[in-house]
Amino acid sequence: MEQKSPRLIVLFILCTAALLPLMLLRDATISNELRYMSIVDEALSNGHIFAFYNHGIPYADKPPLFFWLMMLGKLIFGCHSMLYLSLLSLIPAFVTVAVLDRWSAPVLPAGLRTAAAAALLSTLYFTVSMMAVRMDMMMTMFITLALYTFYRIYEGDSRLSLRIAFPVYVFFAIFSKGAVGFLVPLLCVPAFLAVKKQLRSIGRYWGWLTWGVLLVLCGTWFLMAYLEGGGEYLHNLLFHQTVDRAVNAFNHKEPFYFYLLHYWYIMFPWCLLAAGVIAIAFIRRQKMDDRTLMMACSAITILVMLSLVSGKLDIYLLPAVGLAIYATVMLLPAFKARRFVKWAIVIPLALAAVALPAAFFIIRGDEAAGAPLRNLSPWLFVPLDAGIIAAIVAACRDNFKAAACSFAAGLYLALVVFGLQIKHVNPFIGYRTICEEAMVAAQEKGIDRYVLATFPDGVSMMKRGENADVYLGQPLEMQPLSVIETAVDSLVGDTNGIIVFTITDKRPTFVVYGHD
Repeated sequence: MEQKSPRLIVLFILCTAALLPLMLLRDATISNELRYMSIVDEALSNGHIFAFYNHGIPYADKPPLFFWLMMLGKLIFGCHSMLYLSLLSLIPAFVTVAVLDRWSAPVLPAGLRTAAAAALLSTLYFTVSMMAVRMDMMMTMFITLALYTFYRIYEGDSRLSLRIAFPVYVFFAIFSKGAVGFLVPLLCVPAFLAVKKQLRSIGRYWGWLTWGVLLVLCGTWFLMAYLEGGGEYLHNLLFHQTVDRAVNAFNHKEPFYFYLLHYWYIMFPWCLLAAGVIAIAFIRRQKMDDRTLMMACSAITILVMLSLVSGKLDIYLLPAVGLAIYATVMLLPAFKARRFVKWAIVIPLALAAVALPAAFFIIRGDEAAGAPLRNLSPWLFVPLDAGIIAAIVAACRDNFKAAACSFAAGLYLALVVFGLQIKHVNPFIGYRTICEEAMVAAQEKGIDRYVLATFPDGVSMMKRGENADVYLGQPLEMQPLSVIETAVDSLVGDTNGIIVFTITDKRPTFVVYGHD
């Protein structure tokens, strides 16, 4: 019997240490993270728990669980701590790796499981999602737990606790991100059973107990959302955010082949390896144990399902990433095409070693596009390229474990260097810097009013600038730019002045208007 090893704990500690500068020093992104903070502030201010709003507009896009955890952090720390918020994705990422590690343990030795963990933790979109303040990684964790629980029941462990845990995990996947958390287990389980020619046993897993638990939990949530937000909010939650997104998306609408094009960088640098090994294994009918088959079938099912859904984003594919990586590693020991494995690892890594530094210097030389990179040190590519070179050498020696661990080490050392320089990038990804400068100017002038310039249609000139209230501590007044330019004196009135947030040369800025 294999002794328990601290290898995963050591790996997680090293990853956390490498990401710590980024988690401590980076600003919240404008598109989603700052908006989530503003939604949470509004919920705490108005006492909302199940129905959420963004500046008075219903926001039923996301379920409550992640917002609750954000609210808890705000209550504990008195502010939005980026470290705490980042942990809401980092910890689920580690749990996902740990579950996949345990799932694969009967067929993979410890060394290859370490390689699989290193490969997953260094897969582009998994790494990015570990730091993002989004619900996707939490949903991925619960989906992985649900599928693993199903597999344990499938293997014969029919304890009541597991039969209850399966729908509970499915519910929390839904409660984290929405309908995808339900559809993935709903489709992956019968897909696997169909391949095993056991589809008639579906009722054993999706039976009355599973549906009953889901109906009780979801029904309670929907009832509370109705009582707090009303019928229109519930309709938005149940239909607009599910059926409309799936059939004719009002947002992120993309063609069915979207993921076939984007897969290559979502899964980078293991994209060729995973796609090739899994495809060749199925084409050649390579013998697979049930664990490998379950993971491979689930990854393919998720890809097909999401391709058929109207609304698409790269990060939506996250639940399939870990399953694909671990299925690939479990197939490797018996995989015959060793030359393919070598080149499938070497080609993406060699391209990255040359293309990433080249792109950095080319973009940095551009007057407009290069501004965020101008103050970054190119030394961050030294550990990255060193890790890539070591990984290429290991791959040429048919040592996947060394290749995966070498690349992961180089990547995370590069992230340390990048994290220590993130202050130079913060003004280009968030509004904290400009808001702090505006508050200093307001204090000097005795100003307590902030105005956000808008286009004629009422849309903020600064992208989602209304959410800057998170940093300013008060709402911004929305005024058309034409009114500000022609009637600023009447806007100032008898106050000490106003600070107007606007756009100059495509960059957020502010202007102080007073009586002098």
